Amino acid sequence: MEEYDLELTKRVMEYAEELGSALTGIADAEILNAALEEGFRPEDCLPGCRSIVVLSLHIPDGALEIMRRGKMNYSYNMFGYAYLNRELDFLIYRMTLFLENEGYAAIPLPARGTQYGARKPCYGPISYRHCAVAAGVATFGLNGLALTPQYGSRQRFVGIPTTAPLEPARELMDQSICDGCLECIRNCPAHALSLNPPHVCRLGSRTYRYAECDPVKCTHMARGLSTEVWPGAVFNPNVDVPFEEAQSRAEHYDDLWNKRDARIRISEHAEATYGATLCGRCMAFCTAGHDAMNRRMRPCQTVYQNDEVLHGDGIVRVAERIRKMRKKRGEAVS
Repeated sequence: MEEYDLELTKRVMEYAEELGSALTGIADAEILNAALEEGFRPEDCLPGCRSIVVLSLHIPDGALEIMRRGKMNYSYNMFGYAYLNRELDFLIYRMTLFLENEGYAAIPLPARGTQYGARKPCYGPISYRHCAVAAGVATFGLNGLALTPQYGSRQRFVGIPTTAPLEPARELMDQSICDGCLECIRNCPAHALSLNPPHVCRLGSRTYRYAECDPVKCTHMARGLSTEVWPGAVFNPNVDVPFEEAQSRAEHYDDLWNKRDARIRISEHAEATYGATLCGRCMAFCTAGHDAMNRRMRPCQTVYQNDEVLHGDGIVRVAERIRKMRKKRGEAVS
């Protein structure tokens, strides 16, 4: 097999920066082929795939901080998901053309959406989270999200499978970015995250452990079928559709289009979003993201440093467990 093309790798990284990718990396396809389930591997998307070009965009901190405080949850929906995916699709399209113009095959997998009719309907063709970790730009938090030193959980990743012989990351991160506060699990309204037992994933020489996520429960909550999504927030769905373990597609369609809060259905048609739901609590409550933001903020900017969060009883207050943890570490506590 041919050696890595170091010059092309350098130009790919430079072009990604030019396009506006916040964090960029190259993952070895073989690591992901060995780790991921058959049918969801790079090789399944592109036979002969050698590399995954990982691109990302930062979710604006304000979109999550305003949600933590119960003031608005529509900002995250638009700028942490719907609109951000359109921007990511732009990066995917441009980078795919770049690789093709270099004479290599590349697959432009969209930033959002799943394979209709797939045996795992809540899963895309490959896991972008695993791609990011295999590319050495992220690690797994206990919530299963991809965490980075720069943004914590506050970014979205995409990955482009290609036959280009790009030089992959040599060193993968450990899980030390996650401080184990478990605020993500405590604040999941769907109770979709469980560490009993944890999911175990091996990528290269690293072994990662993180919560198992029930994607059906997560989707039920994210699409606004329960008042448990954002209790006490300015907008919260005013219906509670019972969660059912096994639904037919017709029953699921009936839940989404006949039983949801009418305001969500109207908004979704207008904006191609989930109308102020889409949850995001595991991101909003993740202390890695909150702390990364404060490291980037100017010292005089204290607007977010109080670490206030909206809890299930509708009261905004400092997370006591986080206060105690930081005090024990000798950090400043508001």
